[in-house]
Amino acid sequence: MGADDLSPALVAWLAEATGATRVTVARGVGGASRAGHAVDAHMPDGSTRPLWLRSDPGFGPQSGTRYSLRREAAVYRALGPTPVRVAELVAVHPDEPAFLLCRIEGESRFDRIADPARQRSVARQFVEQLATLHRLDPRRLDLPELGEPGRLGDHVLDEIAEWERQYEAAGGGVPVVTLAFAWLRSNLPDDGDWPVVLVQGDTGPGNFMFAGGELAAITDWELAHWGDLHDDLGWILVRDTLERFPDLADRLRDYERCSGHRVDRARLRYFRVLAQVRATIGTLAGIRGRDGRAEIAWQLIYNTLHTRLLGESLADAAGVPVPPPLPDAHRSTPRSWVYDVALRDLREVVLPALDDPFAATRAKGIARLMKHLQAADADGPELDAAERAELTDLLGRAVDDVEEGRRAVCAALGGGALAPESVLPYCLRQAARDTALMRTAMGALAERHVTPVDHVLAGDAAS
Repeated sequence: MGADDLSPALVAWLAEATGATRVTVARGVGGASRAGHAVDAHMPDGSTRPLWLRSDPGFGPQSGTRYSLRREAAVYRALGPTPVRVAELVAVHPDEPAFLLCRIEGESRFDRIADPARQRSVARQFVEQLATLHRLDPRRLDLPELGEPGRLGDHVLDEIAEWERQYEAAGGGVPVVTLAFAWLRSNLPDDGDWPVVLVQGDTGPGNFMFAGGELAAITDWELAHWGDLHDDLGWILVRDTLERFPDLADRLRDYERCSGHRVDRARLRYFRVLAQVRATIGTLAGIRGRDGRAEIAWQLIYNTLHTRLLGESLADAAGVPVPPPLPDAHRSTPRSWVYDVALRDLREVVLPALDDPFAATRAKGIARLMKHLQAADADGPELDAAERAELTDLLGRAVDDVEEGRRAVCAALGGGALAPESVLPYCLRQAARDTALMRTAMGALAERHVTPVDHVLAGDAAS
């Protein structure tokens, strides 16, 4: 029996690849880019083999990019014989974008570890594993799918070029992203004596599993590539903003001890910007795809968050102060009561009646979309007018449409007509306005901000 979103042919392949007499499949919850399904393969001897199917339904942000599932499966294959804890690769579909892993039993929501000592222990195990990954010799890994490991700076420029392609494919026109790419190219770090390592990409809380206080496996290798070790450390800073990592300064010292490499502040700032620009573009592509099968509510929320954090990361690198958040407006319109009724029905009637976790997740997403629309209905016109006025001042001409104005800023940046230092303050204020419209939908994420790298390494509390 298969999940209703899988083709019969794919379900049949599951049985063929495992030698099972039959398979049962349950759709997983979560996953911004690829789909996951729990598979129970019922074997001829009466045993059941727990597996996990990773597939690409074709509408995720990384669908059609170089970060294919076949490439990701190759990383699992290559890491299998190493000390890095990954799920065992079972089979790769010969034609379709899908592969099968042994299912790891455990939990991925790091913030659900209630005991602080156990949380620190799992976090320490994770950075030890990351150091183990970075100690692997790239030339001894069987990974032709990633190309030959070469000069460090070339790999960084290759990543920048790939994400510029994805940005253009998503439609471009976001000033802070255009600004970030210009900054990344003009501030490329020297290679020095830093090694080329296998970078997991998108690493940190949420992308590893644990059980009983022990790290079980590192998951989600779709963005793996050759690069700088600070690339992964920058991702940890990005993910720490979403799901806090305890005593981050101590964990970075753990990494230094286990890896034999010091953490360089300037490189950490640089690669946090690079990681943050990827997160911003990934969610931008998800929104602009406008495919109702995707988690649109969360794409909107995370794009609002990542766009703001990208500006704050650039501000930290440039030493520019970040303006305070906009105060809550608490306006209402003649339609406000309609949103309230819909939200109450979702909360008190619909959600309690849903047993399917996937359906419940979608219902919560609808509630968040309703909260955003309610705020946009009430406060959108005033915030839109404020941005048009600021764009008019920045461009030196009247701007009647925000979208057109934002694209004009991008074009002026690309042509050298606007100095980057004049655009960053606007980007920070734009992000504050967009956050104001998403605040009730975002919940606690609306209050998350970048911690300056100097504060991270000093062990200062994150905000």
